Amino acid sequence: MRRGVIALDRTVGLLIAFILIACGAFALCWWYDVLPGAPETLKVHGPADYTATSWWPWATGVAGVLLILLGLWWLVRHLPRRVSGRFSLPASDQNGRLHADAHAAVAAAAADLARIPEIRDGSGRVVADRGELVAELQCTIEPTADLETVHAAITRTAADLHTVLGLPHLRHRVRLRVARNDRTTAQPRVV
Repeated sequence: MRRGVIALDRTVGLLIAFILIACGAFALCWWYDVLPGAPETLKVHGPADYTATSWWPWATGVAGVLLILLGLWWLVRHLPRRVSGRFSLPASDQNGRLHADAHAAVAAAAADLARIPEIRDGSGRVVADRGELVAELQCTIEPTADLETVHAAITRTAADLHTVLGLPHLRHRVRLRVARNDRTTAQPRVV
């Protein structure tokens, strides 16, 4: 996600929280008659009063379409952005440019992790998240995997990835999933 989307989410959430707290405080003060001059009963006009008018179907239709478009925009803005896999390496000079394909390097790092017996499979990609370049590695580990071995392998692979790409601002994120059954001890179903 982008920083602007995160700031918008937090601002809207804070605004809704303040409105709900203010409404709750007002309701409590009115119920316990703390507000001087407050009426004994409140007359509220609801949507049922307007449903018989000629403009009501058009207004609800337009509002529905606008809410659907706003929701789709909000969902799309929350998707992580894939970035171009080509980056210029710091060793580029006037004699030529050196480029690295970060997607291929991250995929190779995930394949390297998958060679370890504790890790069943791996995949990877490069995304832009909150203004940072992030190499995401997703791995499925065996239920009986030794976590210290997995941690050491992931740390080594992340260091190798940073060395290969040479991008000092590259961050990495590793997501581990545990497989439902152990591949090494699974019995065949058909004998």
